[in-house]
Amino acid sequence: MLDVDRTRPSLIPAGLLPYVTAPDPLLARSGGGRDPLGLQPVWSEFGRRLVPCIASPVQQVDGIKAVTLIHWLAEMAPVRRLLGDPGAERGFFRLMEGLLEYWLHAHDRAVCFGSQSLVGEGERFAVTTGTGKTVANGLYQYYRGTCRRAGLLEHDWRVCTGLRVRLEQCFDASALDALAAALRGSLDGTPLLPGRVLANRAVAAALTAVFEDEAIDDLLRAGLFGGDVYRDLARTFSEVRSHGNGVPFGTQLARLEHAPLADELDRMRRCEPFLLVLQDVFDLARAAPGQSVQKLASGLMEFLDAMRERAGRFVTLANDMPTARMRQMQRLATAMCAAVAGDGLADFVKALIEHHGICMAERGREPLVLIEAGVIVLPVAGERDPDDARARLETGYPWMNDYYLNTAANLYGQLHRETA
Repeated sequence: MLDVDRTRPSLIPAGLLPYVTAPDPLLARSGGGRDPLGLQPVWSEFGRRLVPCIASPVQQVDGIKAVTLIHWLAEMAPVRRLLGDPGAERGFFRLMEGLLEYWLHAHDRAVCFGSQSLVGEGERFAVTTGTGKTVANGLYQYYRGTCRRAGLLEHDWRVCTGLRVRLEQCFDASALDALAAALRGSLDGTPLLPGRVLANRAVAAALTAVFEDEAIDDLLRAGLFGGDVYRDLARTFSEVRSHGNGVPFGTQLARLEHAPLADELDRMRRCEPFLLVLQDVFDLARAAPGQSVQKLASGLMEFLDAMRERAGRFVTLANDMPTARMRQMQRLATAMCAAVAGDGLADFVKALIEHHGICMAERGREPLVLIEAGVIVLPVAGERDPDDARARLETGYPWMNDYYLNTAANLYGQLHRETA
């Protein structure tokens, strides 16, 4: 982990940039159709034991650099003097996201978000403090948590000591003053034209220095993955993946060996196959409006042995994750293990649909599928192919979730100049 200086006071007043550790279902009521079975908290918990810091949307190392740079700039006096008004910090972050994404695009580097806007608008591309597109919100929304977990940002959102030293060497006083002058007129809502800002040589040179600084890359290699054992796992999976083009992710995992995390890899292999059973049976239910639960259960009989085997392996994880969601999943797995005929499968289907209803109610949303008088009812049409669900029940592939390993391998490859 990176060196964290906890002795210096924050230059950003407490509470201006809150760190939200978990969504509040009563406040964030959108997206009720996503993860309708509440599987994410389960696979994510096991994934965090393999990739402790990195979130799935974090696809570019340059995005990590951009977030830490923006936070560091907010600490610097020329910029800090502009951020006295309530809400100015968030607007500043949007302006800088747009500016940095434009810089990446202009230098033929992969942008993190907003490629359509950047390509379509070209030199006319502009951003304001109220821009709602991901080109000015994606880094704030998706990247900051990773920076925080990795120790690149401290608990008060200050940049860690090692990165702060490097940024101070890359971004000199003339660049800071020029950037502050360019931002001053746009913090009131006036559009910022990144092309004009980057015409300033001092600002352009400072950004080039930051994004091409090898010492910053060294710091990220050391700290981004959460420790040597996790970095080595990212490297190992990167190597496995590079020799497995076209091979399903689950099959690649069968080849993945990493002795220090062998137990955690085994837990992942016991978890994912049963999560697939839940998702596939749910998808088949959503593809069977007007059909009786008993008929659906009869159609699952050919997969009974495979489903029970996967459920049995999942049951062994009962003590590895003592959460309410895991207990719900364990009850479903136990019901699956007890199913020895069509009636038992029908009970499992009913339990699964009931579980779905509980998950949706927790978010204040209506269920996507119901059972009324023993018949499947769809308030919302299903969108998955039932043939795909049947094929996966038979084979167990492809996996749905990657447990953050693909993202970790991507970033490892970028930091080590490899094609991951």
